Amino acid sequence: MSTILVDYVGSVQIISFNRPKKLNAMSFQCYNEVTKALKEGAKNDSVFLTILTGVGKAYSSGTDLFDNNSLEVEDRLIAIREFVRAFIDYPKLLVALVNGPAIGIACTTLGLCDLVYATKTATFSCPFHRLGITAEGCSSITFPLIMGKTRATEFLYSGKTLNAIDAQKIGLVNEIINDGVNGKNQLIKKIMTEIALYKLPMVYTKSMMLNGVITRDELHKANDREIERLIERLNSDDFHNSIANYFEQKMLKHKL
Repeated sequence: MSTILVDYVGSVQIISFNRPKKLNAMSFQCYNEVTKALKEGAKNDSVFLTILTGVGKAYSSGTDLFDNNSLEVEDRLIAIREFVRAFIDYPKLLVALVNGPAIGIACTTLGLCDLVYATKTATFSCPFHRLGITAEGCSSITFPLIMGKTRATEFLYSGKTLNAIDAQKIGLVNEIINDGVNGKNQLIKKIMTEIALYKLPMVYTKSMMLNGVITRDELHKANDREIERLIERLNSDDFHNSIANYFEQKMLKHKL
């Protein structure tokens, strides 16, 4: 069963994380399916823009820590690296519609999107350090550029959760829209009437921007550095102890 939904509205491709019972957590399969969908969108001449969103009450809770796939750590991280590369290399406009919690890599990859819209119930968090791991999704270079070094440092180090208003204040979100189907339809209408009228100029502008302050090559290097560090982290006692504590706390909450 697929972990995503892919729909088309005119020249807009919509990729929806579709594991609502798990708050759209990303499994190994999900990483591969999103990567494939983005590559298909890039090759499809009728697609001008791709929207990423989630089914249900969450955008995505990030990597599925309960994924039962028996792959080695390195194989899992190869899938994550290719997932991030698909964001970096996407030649058309990439828009996120954050319709609930965006956690971990679901949050960090927002920095690789051209536009980020959030509903009023959206939240944003990167609780990496409490799990004994480090930042990914190129956030080690995109977040300081977007938020400024001081705010990016606080956000990535603290693991605190931001609401949509606070995320907009620090530059992570462009605009806050209505929740539910109305918000989604509102965004599609906005794209079709305001953005899609200027397809080629926008694609060309994106290409030039990626040869300016931050280049695709620099993003790829950041992605590789982050994955290398994650390989070390995921094989560390620090990580395994943090995960054991996390699961223990989850079980205690379940019993209560």
